[in-house]
Amino acid sequence: MKLPIATSFFLFAIFLMVISACESEVVKKRSKSPEIVALKKKVKEFRKRNDYDNAIVCQNELIAVAGRLRDSSSIQFGYFTQYTNYREIGNTDSMFLYLQKWYDISERLNDTRWMASASRSQGTLLEREGEFQEAFNKFSRAKKLYLQINDTIRVASILSEIAYLQKKQGNFGASQLSALEGLNYVENTNELKTLGGLYHVLSVASRETGNTDMAIERIDQALKLVEDSIGREKIDAKSIIQFKNTKANIYKELEEFDNAIQIYEELLVDKSLVISMKESARINGNLAHTLFLKNGFNKRSDSLLNNSLLINKEIDYASGLHSTYLKLAELYKDEDKERSIEFVNRAITYARDLVNKKAIHEGIQMKIVVALGNEYVNEYMSLDKELEQKEEELGSLFANERYNYNKAENEKIIVENKANKAEKDKALSQNIVLILIILLIVLIVVIYFIYQKIKRRHKIEKVKTVHVTEARISSKVHDELANDLYKLISQLETTDPEKETILDKLDVIYNQARDISKQIQGVETGEGFAEELSNLFRSYQSEEVNVLLKRYNIDIWNGISSHIKITVYRVLQELLTNMKKHSNAVLVVVSIEKNNKQLFIQYIDNGKGFAEEISKNGLQNAENRIHAIEGTLTFDTELHKGCKFSINVPV
Repeated sequence: MKLPIATSFFLFAIFLMVISACESEVVKKRSKSPEIVALKKKVKEFRKRNDYDNAIVCQNELIAVAGRLRDSSSIQFGYFTQYTNYREIGNTDSMFLYLQKWYDISERLNDTRWMASASRSQGTLLEREGEFQEAFNKFSRAKKLYLQINDTIRVASILSEIAYLQKKQGNFGASQLSALEGLNYVENTNELKTLGGLYHVLSVASRETGNTDMAIERIDQALKLVEDSIGREKIDAKSIIQFKNTKANIYKELEEFDNAIQIYEELLVDKSLVISMKESARINGNLAHTLFLKNGFNKRSDSLLNNSLLINKEIDYASGLHSTYLKLAELYKDEDKERSIEFVNRAITYARDLVNKKAIHEGIQMKIVVALGNEYVNEYMSLDKELEQKEEELGSLFANERYNYNKAENEKIIVENKANKAEKDKALSQNIVLILIILLIVLIVVIYFIYQKIKRRHKIEKVKTVHVTEARISSKVHDELANDLYKLISQLETTDPEKETILDKLDVIYNQARDISKQIQGVETGEGFAEELSNLFRSYQSEEVNVLLKRYNIDIWNGISSHIKITVYRVLQELLTNMKKHSNAVLVVVSIEKNNKQLFIQYIDNGKGFAEEISKNGLQNAENRIHAIEGTLTFDTELHKGCKFSINVPV
């Protein structure tokens, strides 16, 4: 039979999908070498035990195997894993080496996402090492790569890191521009961690440029994000500490010392926040400076700053040491000039090590104030700071105005994009409906042809069944009925049997003819089926055989289809016929029950069980009938121990 074009196309599409799935599976299997899988497992176990030396050795072996197998993806992931191994043991040179290898192979594989991730990690490491310009270049490259794949969330996160880097260098105007650009990507999203970081760096930069109103507004936006449990889950404790510390710093700048002191002291005793040594040193230093600004020189400020100094030395935190020495210089400015100059010199040394021009400038200013210490110098320094802040404030104002303009433009573009998207969605919906209609038509055609094929198959099977039934009946007529008639005729021709003997044999022949007739005639499947089945059992009841029906409710046949009723009838008929002909049973027990849409039938007799003369074709025919209605027939029998048949049929 020739299929129509639509059906052929549908089947061809399915074929292509199967081939594609097979090809994908082959690719997956290629990348899962047993040797590599085993080595990955070993590396994972070493890392879990914090045994990074062995993890590094095993990872090198894995990379070598992957190279031999030309498994680029395993090499790529291997370089990344090796970088993290060296990161755990603090080997900076090896970290740089494997970060570059990770980037290079990702570039060869044209894997933009991993190229961006490697560049970002390079930037973070360079920033930690004080290579700020190189760090900025790596962050900028990562930003461009993330933009290429339209990963705006990571673009915003990178811009947050760039803004912090620029703040660290004292470039507060540029820091605000980067942070405001980042806000464009995430301000109306649930990326709370990135949002909080951007608001925080904007607040710090605004404070440094003298725009305390904007600084308060931005830090309040950051703190608002952690007011509920959702925000506190997404934003870590370290960030929350930074937000609160920054707000206290702004209060200090505004000379609202009591508010600032309250926040610092609450942070130091807040058990819900795990404060690191670095944060503890910073908060102690800020609290000491605020107490000094409020009360002048005092022992508590001196004690807090010395405590902060010890912590920063212990953790080797250069930026913290610069800040602490500067505060100590200011504290001792009027108490001990020589000691103050010593402190300020140390602060300048750390500022130069950090290559932080803003920090160097602050240190030199403090040294001039301490060394000269007259009212004209103080006035000059005050004016210089004010002019510097005014200049930076203009940059800050420009950055915020540009952000507001861009925000308005973006909102306008969003409205236009929504309108365009609505039109595209409408067109897409129409196309989808059309495709679904076509697919439905194709499906109907396919189902029609499948139905016709099944119908023809059933017709052929029905004809075969008729032929088998005719052959079986023909065999019964020939082997049983005709033979018995022939024997009786021969006996009548050669002997003169008694009348009773002739009548007995004619009765046997009559019963055989009746049994054959019953197997041919139709079965009542309507309301009279229950009575029809009862008559079947009664027909096999005799003085020699007792047929009992147990657990039988005639209502169980309600709702059961006709073909199941006919099949059950014929199978029980087969079993009873075999019993009568072969088993010599004197007792037959049949139970019929229905439970949970299952029909359970059990047949038991106390005959002699299976023997060689039993008609196996009869049993096979019964089994075929039950299978045709998706049921099961099982039997348990031994010679001289009777038979037990169990039938289960879904109804």
